[in-house]
Amino acid sequence: MKKFLFISLALVLTLMPYSLDARKHKYPNGDVYDGEWKNKAPNGMGIMMYVSGEIYSGAWVNGLREGSGAMSFQNGDQYSGDWKNDVFCGEGKMTYANKDVYEGSWDAGKQHGKGKMTYADGSSYEGAWEAGAFQGVGTRIYANGDVYEGSWIAGVQSGSGNMKYASGASYTGNWENGTPSGHGDMLYAGGNTYSGQWKQGQPSGPGELYDKEHDRYLTGNWDGEAVGGAGSVRFGGDVATALIIQGEWLSADKFQTSYSLQDKTFSGTVNPLTGDGVKGPFLESGKVEWPDDMVADGKWMPDVNLVDCNCSDLVDGRARYKMNGKAFDGEIKDGKECNGTLTISIQGKFNFSGEVKDGQYYGIYVGDFKGAPLPGFDVSAWDEVQGADIGRVEGEGALSGVYKKGVFSFRGLLKNGLPDGDSYMEFARPDSLSLNGTWKEGRLVEGKGIMNASVFTLKGAEEGNSVQADFENGDRCNFLYTDYQSILSEMMTKVQEQRAIREKLAAEMAASQEPVEPVATE
Repeated sequence: MKKFLFISLALVLTLMPYSLDARKHKYPNGDVYDGEWKNKAPNGMGIMMYVSGEIYSGAWVNGLREGSGAMSFQNGDQYSGDWKNDVFCGEGKMTYANKDVYEGSWDAGKQHGKGKMTYADGSSYEGAWEAGAFQGVGTRIYANGDVYEGSWIAGVQSGSGNMKYASGASYTGNWENGTPSGHGDMLYAGGNTYSGQWKQGQPSGPGELYDKEHDRYLTGNWDGEAVGGAGSVRFGGDVATALIIQGEWLSADKFQTSYSLQDKTFSGTVNPLTGDGVKGPFLESGKVEWPDDMVADGKWMPDVNLVDCNCSDLVDGRARYKMNGKAFDGEIKDGKECNGTLTISIQGKFNFSGEVKDGQYYGIYVGDFKGAPLPGFDVSAWDEVQGADIGRVEGEGALSGVYKKGVFSFRGLLKNGLPDGDSYMEFARPDSLSLNGTWKEGRLVEGKGIMNASVFTLKGAEEGNSVQADFENGDRCNFLYTDYQSILSEMMTKVQEQRAIREKLAAEMAASQEPVEPVATE
């Protein structure tokens, strides 16, 4: 490329031998030409000083700037290079007043062909030009460090190109109107990648996102960061061996799918960004089926995968299962059996058959209830519960059956660990005691029993643990009982105390009476 400097051209013209064809000419508008002249017009080398203050120094042909020349413009721009028909044409350099610099090809006064523009802000463009705009293939280095290499149309990225962002991200693919559009691949700064369709700089349409943090590939129909429609989740690894589940996106963290792992089958929604490629993602809601006719369907606990899940991990829904001696078929609520049928079998210890209503148990049991896996029943006060007899579970901690502690036994209903309703109790000892009574929340209402063959009745106070005992032989006593297990022994103690007192008083009265001598009669 030919380059000219104003100083050098002026020096050349000064040193040129003066010829008859060279002369100085002043135009009517005030422009002044000094140089070679021929055919009544500038021809050859010369300097034109325009009345506007602009200066051209270089070659002329028939009054037009043509060939090599340099020009200083009124606005501060400076050009040095080739001219044709009075405009820039060929190779040249333009230094703009704002410090931008272009070096390259020109045509008809505009950048055209190959050239490089270096901007004052440090950015640049090097490549093909057309009519003053980027056109064709070129490289643009931006002031912020971004670098684009690829196709341009009318000054904007269009067609195939690659952008390396200063952030570390890069995009390779198709562009339209200056933004990624069509098919392209994006490597994000954090290591994520997206390959698929773009529109106006955003993922739009079918594509695959690799999530580096979770090591999985997500395919679907994208709208920016949102994904929807039919798609798949691949849990890292090789395509041939990795776990891949197919389904439909409901949101970025909810995927509707159906898949099987280790003889279990799941159909429902999962969180695709959780879990791993061995045990699967964490379940959200849906049905799990086991090969041994176990089914659970509903909402699942957090952090539960298909391989490790069990019916006990269901929060709300329905389940049918047999495990650990328990068989249930019904509704699950808050992680517990709520409504349904239930059987329990613990070999040699306990059996239950009944149902669950609103979380409470109802049914028949056989065996020792202290070994039963039913929560909410207080039997801690008893050494033996039920034994070989049959009892009933009646909900809300209500348990009817036989209970024993030492020589004391109780048959009836316990509710939350206290007698409630009709019952029978006795002491198995020589001076046996027995009582048929009615209780309310652990407080005796009334009863009838036998103590040493003596029949008695008991009447409880409306409040507190005060009781009145009446015997058929006329004995009567009032006493307080500590708890329901002590009521008979405390009654016996009180009766014995009162009888001892009466016997002592009778003996004292008998001893205080003096004998009367008989009187003889005539």
